[in-house]
Amino acid sequence: MGSSMFERKRILLVTFGTLGDVYPFIAIAHAMRRRGLDAVIAAPEMHRSSIESEGVAYTRLRPHENDIVGALGVDLPGAFQIMLKNPYFILDEIYLRFLSETYHDALAAAEGADAIVTHNLLVGANLAAEQSGLPAVRVALAPMYVQSAAAPSFTPPAPYILQPRSRLALEYNRLVRSVIRIGVNLRMKRLRAFRREVGLPRTREDVFLDFGRENGASKIYGLYSPRFASRPPDGPSNMEVPGFPFYEPRDERRRALSEPLRAFLSSGGAPIVFTLGSFAPQVSGDFYDVSINAARAVGRRAVLLAGPQDAVRLAPLISSNEFVCRDAPHDKLFPFAACVVHHGGIGTTGQALRAGKPQLVVPFFGDQPDHGKRIERSGVGFALRLTEYGLRSAINALVELDDDRYLRAARDFSASMQAERGVDAIVDWAVADVAGRRKSNELA
Repeated sequence: MGSSMFERKRILLVTFGTLGDVYPFIAIAHAMRRRGLDAVIAAPEMHRSSIESEGVAYTRLRPHENDIVGALGVDLPGAFQIMLKNPYFILDEIYLRFLSETYHDALAAAEGADAIVTHNLLVGANLAAEQSGLPAVRVALAPMYVQSAAAPSFTPPAPYILQPRSRLALEYNRLVRSVIRIGVNLRMKRLRAFRREVGLPRTREDVFLDFGRENGASKIYGLYSPRFASRPPDGPSNMEVPGFPFYEPRDERRRALSEPLRAFLSSGGAPIVFTLGSFAPQVSGDFYDVSINAARAVGRRAVLLAGPQDAVRLAPLISSNEFVCRDAPHDKLFPFAACVVHHGGIGTTGQALRAGKPQLVVPFFGDQPDHGKRIERSGVGFALRLTEYGLRSAINALVELDDDRYLRAARDFSASMQAERGVDAIVDWAVADVAGRRKSNELA
């Protein structure tokens, strides 16, 4: 006889990356707690304080920041510079280099769990979920993580036809995918060897181009607005797109706007907000310098969330019309903005959509160009390539964004998001699937 059917169920959440990859899992943990489930998050040590300060249980997951820096022989900014130049960096130097460590940490954390929710790209954790035999779901935090020929993401230099309207165009996209898949599969020798090492059967799954088709997961959740990107027509049949996973802190006072920032916001007109999230400040280049001068040229106030290094550097250079700080909670700040200029991280993009603000996306790498393209399609803003973000182009972009049609489109998009369920859909699965299985075991 197992434990009581009324015992609280324990769900393991496994993630890796920047705060944009961690906050959604904290949001899931909070939603689970509200529904009577216990959640523990496995993540790198650098995120431990962010997780535990929210009253969520934490367990370690390698690699940690020092592991990556030590393996590469460069400091963290140096690692970020390599990442910008090599699109396979995260796959080769993080997910596959530390495959064994991630797998064993996740498998150990799964002891006593009733189910596992994993970041879909974290292959070591996904193998651990498969090995454990527990009910499992995978979470895709951005549309690019679910590849499609019928509705491809914008992933330069891959020459997809982004909106194929004929059978010939669809077949062409399938050919492009097959060529890219060959390149990806050549990099997967370590993954196939490790599966054999831990006794997992061979699989035809391509975790980066055929995500979800043969992975043993009960469900796949695309945690973004279905209006931003719906489930692809050729996507996994067990996929659902319920909405963005907005992080609501347990103690709102911990994420309130600072008094100096609040005073600045109340002292004049709506500012342009410039931010590069939690990752890109490490490789900001002249983004903030261009941004200050562009805001001045169009006669607008500005708030710059510049990260620790640039915030110190810029402080002596700003006027009374600008406010610079390391960071600020986007959900609290963006409603005060005239528009938001950012790198296109999925968390920042979602918060700007939620706030109903026009956006200028200046993508750095990865999924960010795709988000910029989707912002353009939605009519709430547009994108500039990083190499094109100079003073003249920034001025022209800010003048263009001042057109009321962008604000109307942004407000309409925000209103359409109000009924989305986001992380609650995952909790529904946990309650119905996990609790239902445990009850069946009790009655058996």
